[in-house]
Amino acid sequence: MITGHNTDVRYGDVVLHVQTEDKGQSNPCIESLIYFGGQVVVANRASYADLLQTGKGDEEIMAFMDHQHRTMIKSIQTGKFDDKIRVFLPERPKTQPIETEPAPSFDISADSGRTLDQVILEYLTSEAEQEQLLLVLEEEVDLKVGIAAELALRARSSRNGQPISGASVTVKMISTFGGPRTLGLGETDTEGFLRMPIEIPTVDRGTAALIITASASIGQAELKHLL
Repeated sequence: MITGHNTDVRYGDVVLHVQTEDKGQSNPCIESLIYFGGQVVVANRASYADLLQTGKGDEEIMAFMDHQHRTMIKSIQTGKFDDKIRVFLPERPKTQPIETEPAPSFDISADSGRTLDQVILEYLTSEAEQEQLLLVLEEEVDLKVGIAAELALRARSSRNGQPISGASVTVKMISTFGGPRTLGLGETDTEGFLRMPIEIPTVDRGTAALIITASASIGQAELKHLL
């Protein structure tokens, strides 16, 4: 099973959380969920059984998952899920109308050569191209409590796939008992790559998970792995 992606996306006055993960080759499916306030707003699942049947491996599955994650983010930004999302948004209090300066208008006259539909499409296209930070665990690694491990991480842009250098990466372990523990800190190189050795502590009881967070000028990304 390949570690998935987690991205926060601003939608008007609120922030939605997009989570995409691989359900494993026993259930070859990529699942994307959009959360608001802990509730699932949108769910999207796509099978990659055909990739396995043609002999494809983790690299192709990872690319499939990256594409689906970016598509979900763009779908939010272009309003595809508006009807589903608005059901969960708090109702805004009614206010008295106030006088404001008239909003600037688009020139959609015959002289401009553009229709209103074209103006709207250009605006939505511009919004959809907003750059996001993607964080990928490039090598399969056995992660469990009480062992030493080495993480091979790469940060890249969702817009063009280019590596993001200088991204600050933090690895923490959280558990149902005790506070979070920082296991590693690092920064990606010019190729957007970081190899980080970590020591995962033993947990006597309860459950634990690794939280891998990357921060850069274009935003934040997060990976979660249950131990």
